[in-house]
Amino acid sequence: MKKASKKQQFRITTGTKRIILIIFILVVAPLFINGGLMVTDIIYDKLGAALTAEGLSNENWLEFWEYYLSTTIAFLGIYLVWDTSNKDRKRQVNKDSSDQYLNRVSMEENTLVEVAQCFNTGILYKALNQLGETSIQESKAVLLSARDKMDEAHVKFELLTDIVDDFGRCSDCEHNPCYDKDIKGEISHTFYDMEKHYVNLLNLGDDYLNKRTMEKCNAERAAILSREMEIIKNQISCVQKQECPYEELMQKMQELSNMGNQINELNKTKISQEDLDKMVQTADKEIKYLSEKRAKLIGYCKSYINLQKGHAREISDNGIIKYMKIKEK
Repeated sequence: MKKASKKQQFRITTGTKRIILIIFILVVAPLFINGGLMVTDIIYDKLGAALTAEGLSNENWLEFWEYYLSTTIAFLGIYLVWDTSNKDRKRQVNKDSSDQYLNRVSMEENTLVEVAQCFNTGILYKALNQLGETSIQESKAVLLSARDKMDEAHVKFELLTDIVDDFGRCSDCEHNPCYDKDIKGEISHTFYDMEKHYVNLLNLGDDYLNKRTMEKCNAERAAILSREMEIIKNQISCVQKQECPYEELMQKMQELSNMGNQINELNKTKISQEDLDKMVQTADKEIKYLSEKRAKLIGYCKSYINLQKGHAREISDNGIIKYMKIKEK
């Protein structure tokens, strides 16, 4: 709903004054006519000049007043009917505009609720705590689902053009900066900031699961090598008992040594307690930050929706939105 400019408001006021002036003239005109005719009688008496008012009797005046007053009363009646009908029509137009505005506000409110709910920090605990019961791939699917919901929320938020893109339209507004622009800015900045930290949190969970995947694969590889080492040790014992050539014995010993080195390298890929503690601290920090920001985002959204509902009432009452300019300190 666009604001009515001062010029438009002035036109409305001038039109109303013009109607009042016409009614006033219709009421007082007979009095001026009566007074004018009295003057003509005086001029006739003194100068003897023949004027149109000469010879008007009381009966003529009574007939004049009868027709004039009946016509005036009829005109006033028609005007009052027209004025009432016009006001009713304006009230209906304002109500329709208000309902349309309120429907848009309701859709914005639903979208903002969905956006605020997408920042589910508990999803990280859910994904990591399931590792004992489900596979790593299933835990990754939990984080992937959270990432998809975040992408969907981003698209929905971008469609809220009054919040995301409204600042350009505010540049030439006489109420700039106003409370509407201020609260829209808080919502927009808070959302994008939270989105960045939430993605960091999901990346942290993915990084941990990737390391666990590598650790599991390396552990399985190390177990296979350990079993092969046992086989080679048995082969070495047989070779020693059979007094086989020295070259064959050294070859088996070299294979055993290589496998041992491989197992040591594979064991180095295990997540150390120090690395795990750092990841936990980073995750806790991000979760705490998001929780604080989420409370602020919800507060900003409530303020914005209440402000928009107030604008809907203003449209219903006056047909225009009364934007409030922020006083500069």
